[in-house]
Amino acid sequence: MATDKPVQFNRGRRKLRRKSKQLLSQEDIRDQIVSLLEQADKIIKTDNEQAQKLATQARKLQMRTRVKFPTEWKSRFCKHCKNFLHPGINCRVRLSSSNKVVAILCFNCNRYSRIPYYKRKEVINERYHK
Repeated sequence: MATDKPVQFNRGRRKLRRKSKQLLSQEDIRDQIVSLLEQADKIIKTDNEQAQKLATQARKLQMRTRVKFPTEWKSRFCKHCKNFLHPGINCRVRLSSSNKVVAILCFNCNRYSRIPYYKRKEVINERYHK
């Protein structure tokens, strides 16, 4: 097999591009995440797709910067498909008194997320074993 051009190999001579990153504090990043999630919460009734995009942006920002979600927003994502949940629109929330859990059914993946709402055993033990 004869070729006219010699074969050239890339021997690791790639240009290393460094992005200039803006240094923000964790509080500023957390405020950005919360503002994105609040916007998504406001528009989810009218435009579900745009709300999902905003929530995905917030989640990517959270993962990229390794900042924890505020606790009130953490349970608003499906544990299985990572969909942004709003009760009555794309999920069903039920309380189970026998199991002491909040059962959240996601309409996107039809799976349950269960969040316990009973007190922790350490708190109960401290109360009775002083």
